[in-house]
Amino acid sequence: MSAPMIADEVRTASRIHARLLDGFIAMTEQELARLAPGFAEESLLESLERLRAARKSYGTTAGVFVATSAEPVLVASNAA
Repeated sequence: MSAPMIADEVRTASRIHARLLDGFIAMTEQELARLAPGFAEESLLESLERLRAARKSYGTTAGVFVATSAEPVLVASNAA
């Protein structure tokens, strides 16, 4: 099965989105490192999960694939 053709402008836009998401992910991780456990931490962990999912999606469209992942596995408790 061959890969679908993606227009250059779509690929370029996807690379820009992926790069911006990389920045948001890095900022979120930095902010998380300063937080004590609690609601704010859990909220940022959930945001980080969504950012990473979006990043993978844009990376696939842009033709950029991650060979290995250095992402730590973070689990948010759902204690409310």
